[in-house]
Amino acid sequence: MGNKAKYAALSKNTALFTINSFGSKMISFFMVPLYTYVLSADDFGTADLITSTASLLIPILTLNIQEAALRFSLDEEKDRTAVISICMKINVFGGILLAAALCFLEWRGILNLDRRYYCFLFVSYLFGGIYNSFSMYIKALDKVGVLVVSGIVSTLTSCLLNLALLLFLDAGINGYLIANSAGTGIAILIMFFGGGIYKDYRTGMDICLAKEMALYCFPLAFNGVAWWVNNASDKYMLAFFCGVTANGIFSVSYKIPTILSTLQGVFYNAWSISAITEFDKKDSDGFIGNIYLLYSCVSTVGCSGILICNIFIAKILYAKEFFAAWEYVPFLLFGAVFNGLALFEGCLYSAVKKTKEVFYTTLIGAAVNIIANFIFVQTLGPVGAAFATLLGYAAIWILRTRGLFSFIKMKVDWKRQFLILAVLFIQTLLALKRNTELIQAICLCLILFFQKNEIQKVARKVMKRGLL
Repeated sequence: MGNKAKYAALSKNTALFTINSFGSKMISFFMVPLYTYVLSADDFGTADLITSTASLLIPILTLNIQEAALRFSLDEEKDRTAVISICMKINVFGGILLAAALCFLEWRGILNLDRRYYCFLFVSYLFGGIYNSFSMYIKALDKVGVLVVSGIVSTLTSCLLNLALLLFLDAGINGYLIANSAGTGIAILIMFFGGGIYKDYRTGMDICLAKEMALYCFPLAFNGVAWWVNNASDKYMLAFFCGVTANGIFSVSYKIPTILSTLQGVFYNAWSISAITEFDKKDSDGFIGNIYLLYSCVSTVGCSGILICNIFIAKILYAKEFFAAWEYVPFLLFGAVFNGLALFEGCLYSAVKKTKEVFYTTLIGAAVNIIANFIFVQTLGPVGAAFATLLGYAAIWILRTRGLFSFIKMKVDWKRQFLILAVLFIQTLLALKRNTELIQAICLCLILFFQKNEIQKVARKVMKRGLL
């Protein structure tokens, strides 16, 4: 594909994912004041632990098969219908295993949980696994429009149900969990019928292809678990050492970093396709290096700007005791930068099928996260958990960046990248205190100055009415 065509394809997908992400995420974002007003910190903490546990079970019981849904469906030598059929069967089989395990736990009374939480956990797992596989398959089919529609309709459904169940029916945590599950279920139905997946399903099984997909996904399953450790282990440690209430407030603090994650996710979804179809180990035309620099610029500038506005946003979003969550945001935001950059690089590893290396780097990051949690949570509480998350993501990014040099020569000035991140770290420390916005603004100016070339490139493209 020609250089202009590469940028055009990435631009088109980025535009569509922008509509999807901003339409969906912004609606959810503005629902946060309702959640923090109606739900108690205990309720929010409990709901978060249910969804976090489901996120852990998905890579274990499905072998992270959604990664194969994208990679193998983009392979012209593979039968796409066989790929999605295998994914669906594995998700259903995992659901049967989980149902049996939950029935046994409830029967034996091993976990002192209300039966409704077992049901919500099962639904969260099953819907989450199927949604992941369907969305990856739809991306591979280049039916991004279907993803956009499913995402927006799903979010609207969830929000409208939350309004009805929380405000008018006073359903509490049950209403919150029902509304979110219903939203995911609607998205699955739209992709299944609107994306034509129902036409592609086959009852038979290509055993050879299934084995090849399993071998590809096996390291990624462990990677998914290790990534979960970085994302969620701190919540369990907080609940253990500081109580469910502290975890509830900490969970809400993630809502502000979600602004940055949304910006990154818009581009990441489009990049995950281009990284495979346009991979060039020599980066001859500078396409991969240019995209990395642009992605890094958006991440660091976005993080810096949000840090300055952190307390202001917290006053709008967080009601009652949830306002204390602003203190946990700075480290989580900086961690989101490393998380996004590491995911970007992970796509390059997947393009050359180096899934073992992806797992090893994530595993080391998870180990760093766990050790840091044990050290800092007991002394610093939620702030320590946020710092541990930052350290885990930073470790993954450093290891993956170092590993890139073995299979690709990206045209990137790495010294300048480290300098920008150093300035952002200083700003992060400043953001832990009130009334430091003016000093933080100096850091933002420095970050903009160091990336003026990338900003000028984008400005010139915009002036020519191009996206990239």
